[in-house]
Amino acid sequence: MSKRSSLASPARFLLPALLVLGLGGCQTNGIEDVTGALGVRSEPAGKAEAKPDMDALRERYRARPGDPGVALAYGKALRETGQRAQAVAVLEQAVLGHPSNKALLAGYGRALADNGNFQQAFDVLGRAHTPEHPDWRILSAQGAALDQLGRNEEAQQYYASAL
Repeated sequence: MSKRSSLASPARFLLPALLVLGLGGCQTNGIEDVTGALGVRSEPAGKAEAKPDMDALRERYRARPGDPGVALAYGKALRETGQRAQAVAVLEQAVLGHPSNKALLAGYGRALADNGNFQQAFDVLGRAHTPEHPDWRILSAQGAALDQLGRNEEAQQYYASAL
């Protein structure tokens, strides 16, 4: 075995680790979900404060189930409270009504990934991303889905593009 090939093996795993650490450092606590959604975040608000917000979102969604913005907000809130399967269902219905809405596709893809449907998440996220309007958050989420599928080398390409 040559010296170069023995060094290439550890380096092959170092790059993805550095990319994950670098992207993890970009996480914010703002309103926008900027980190994908494959990790679990702790929320500063207590459950008592979150419940009235969920009730209000649920009522808004029931009143206007066809509104993509309401569906996206409700789906995100469901994901954040651990109701992953329900988030997938809400966002799936919204995407059926608005199949070209990139924000809905991105939210639906993240919800699928949260729920463990990694191949479907990757496919949906691919529909949410366009080369004309690249979004590092979607590329990062696609990379994470590929990692979960064991397609690590392909995932590295998505992480590199996200950077």
